[in-house]
Amino acid sequence: MFFISEPRIKQGKKVIENVYYFAESGMLDCNQYIIKDSTNDELSLFDAGNGLSLNGLIEGLKQHDLDFHNITKIYITHEHVDHVIGLYRICEMLDKNVKIYAYGETVKILQKGMVDKIFPGSLGIGPEMFKVKVVPLEVQELGISCKIGQFEFKILHTPGHSPSSVCYYDPNQKILIPGDLVFVGGSFGRYDFPGGSLPKLIESISRVNDLDVEYLLPGHMGISRDGNYDIKMSYRMVKSISSYF
Repeated sequence: MFFISEPRIKQGKKVIENVYYFAESGMLDCNQYIIKDSTNDELSLFDAGNGLSLNGLIEGLKQHDLDFHNITKIYITHEHVDHVIGLYRICEMLDKNVKIYAYGETVKILQKGMVDKIFPGSLGIGPEMFKVKVVPLEVQELGISCKIGQFEFKILHTPGHSPSSVCYYDPNQKILIPGDLVFVGGSFGRYDFPGGSLPKLIESISRVNDLDVEYLLPGHMGISRDGNYDIKMSYRMVKSISSYF
C-alpha cells in the first residue's frame, strides 16, 4: 500500500543562471526542472511530477521569484505516473494554456489517456490515488531539438526504461536531462516495467556516455555537477549486471 501526502514546499535551487532544480517530494514523485527564457520571463517545465506535489512546487518557485503562471511549455521525458500525472492538475490551474511536448509512443499515450500505460500494472495503483482523472490531452510531437531562450536542447531517443524515453541535451551548456535513464552515484532506471528492455537500456546509456556532460539533472535522487563521472559509473554498473542474464 502506498501512502502519498501533499508536501508543504518543494525545495529548489539554482543550477546555473536560468536553470532551476526542484527535488522530488516523497514516493512516486520526480525531480522537476525549470528553464527561464530571460527575454520574456516565460518558463519551461521538465516533467510534471505526481500532481500532489504541485502546490509545493508553486511555493518553491516563489522562493526563486518564479511565477507558476509563466509556465508556457512542459517537456516530458517519458510516460510513467510520477512524471506525467501532474499534467492534469497543471492544465486545470493554467486553464490549459500550456503546450505539452513528448516523444513517440508517449505522445499517443497522453493524447488517448491510456491509464494502463501511465500506471505500470505491477504497481497496483491508479489515478484516483492522485485525485485526478486521466483525460485525453493535446500533446505536441518533439522534433530533433527545442530552443528555450539561450538554451538549445537536442532530443535523444533513449529507450530501455520505457519505449519512448528521451533525454534533453544542451551541448553548449553541457546539460543532460535524462529522465529515468541514469542517476547520480552509478544508478540507472528500471527495465522491468512493460516495454522496458535491459539491452536497450545499456545501448541508451552507452549513447549518453559519449556526450560531454557537466550538469546531470535526472528524474530522481540528486543532481550532479560532474555528469560524465556519474554516467560512466552507471554504464559500468548496468554492463556488470548484464553478464548475469
